Amino acid sequence: MRLWGRARNRAKDIRSDPGSGAGGGRRKGRGPRRLLSAVLVVVTLAIFTEPGRRATRSAARWVDARVESFSGPESRTYSRFFAPVLGRLYRGVAKDVEAELAARGRTHRAAILDLGCGPGDLALELAHRLRGSRVVGLDLSPSMMQLASRHATTDGRLRFTVGNAEALPFSDGSMDLVVSTLSLHHWTKPAAVFSEISRVLRPGGVALIYDIGLLSLNTFELETIAREAGLDPDELQRERVKGGFGTRLFVRFRLEGPEGGDGRGN
Repeated sequence: MRLWGRARNRAKDIRSDPGSGAGGGRRKGRGPRRLLSAVLVVVTLAIFTEPGRRATRSAARWVDARVESFSGPESRTYSRFFAPVLGRLYRGVAKDVEAELAARGRTHRAAILDLGCGPGDLALELAHRLRGSRVVGLDLSPSMMQLASRHATTDGRLRFTVGNAEALPFSDGSMDLVVSTLSLHHWTKPAAVFSEISRVLRPGGVALIYDIGLLSLNTFELETIAREAGLDPDELQRERVKGGFGTRLFVRFRLEGPEGGDGRGN
């Protein structure tokens, strides 16, 4: 009888306390499930709806702008912590550049511009791979150029300069290849930059512009910008970046130079 009384009292306690017993366990489990459902809804909206994509890109750009303001201290932080993480991307891009130049018969004496070169890691990789070529890195940040200049060579084969992508300090048709990594989403006037890239490309040259897919231009925006830059929309293409899971976060924009001749002049 004493055991029966205890069991009956325990049953009363469970009924009086919603958070205990099997029912309480189910209620406690509802919180994580609801949170997971909410996260899935937000992710779905961010990926599959245009307003969601715009909101996600705006939030990501806001964070990016505060991480990469590129004054002196921020440039050193980027060079020390972020650039090494991107080493695999830079090596993949350098392979792409090498393959593009080889396909065009321009691996020797090619003129290459690394646009928005940051601390110069990609430019250095290109100089190592393409020893017969000339590589110039350009960036708007003087503090970044101070860091990048450590890699410059005395023979001028690898050099760095401060400059604005909207007004490139190079003559018409002077570059065989223009490459840029993670810079496009910083361009305030992308049409002006693409117009300048097209101007400095030699006939038969090419530009390969890599960026983070979430932060970068979608197909509709790209067509509008191409027209504003005085380009045919077909001249500026958005491509997937081949590779593992990490590379799928990036996209590549290809701009072909004008046709005709080998465009050398050097």
